[in-house]
Amino acid sequence: MTGLSLEGDLSSFREAIRREHLQKVEALEKQRDNEIAELIADRRTSVQRRVSKLRKEQEEKYLFLAGEMSKDSYAAARASFLDEFSKIRGGFEETLRGCIEGIRRSERERYAVVLRRLAAEALRVCGRPAVVFVEPQDRDLLSSGTLESGFEDGVEIREENLDGWGGCRAVSENMVVDNTLLARWRRLSPSFSVRLSLLMNDSFSEIHNRISKL
Repeated sequence: MTGLSLEGDLSSFREAIRREHLQKVEALEKQRDNEIAELIADRRTSVQRRVSKLRKEQEEKYLFLAGEMSKDSYAAARASFLDEFSKIRGGFEETLRGCIEGIRRSERERYAVVLRRLAAEALRVCGRPAVVFVEPQDRDLLSSGTLESGFEDGVEIREENLDGWGGCRAVSENMVVDNTLLARWRRLSPSFSVRLSLLMNDSFSEIHNRISKL
């Protein structure tokens, strides 16, 4: 009986030790799992922070580069439009001069009507006596037979190289009236430029809005 009791006690002791060992192992495993979980969580948080920081840096870099590109694009578009504006304006001026030269060469009677009106207008402003300068070969267009009565009273008509556009220049004692067609165009051109710029501004504004969205 004593031997059996001792053997039973040993068996119970070994079972108790085994259970205690298993509990300790389970506790260690649980601790290990918790530590691993915490490590993973810390690592994940660290990675997320790094990713967030990197993303912010990339966004700032993108915004900076986009801003620089926008500035460059806007400057390039503006330069292009200014160049196109100059070309259109210059092209119109050349076309206008070509039309006037064509009329002066091939439609003399039609041009004579314009020249007479320009001369009469200049004389009304500067008064008499006066000298009226016209382009070479245009003097005959202001002959007495083609003008209103008394036009040549106190008026001397001379031919001189003006600017090639036609028209006239009247000079009295106290005044010079430039009524050449080039001078009239130059007086009109600011208004023409304003209208042209308004027409082009709509297109430029649309491009500017697109660039600003880059």
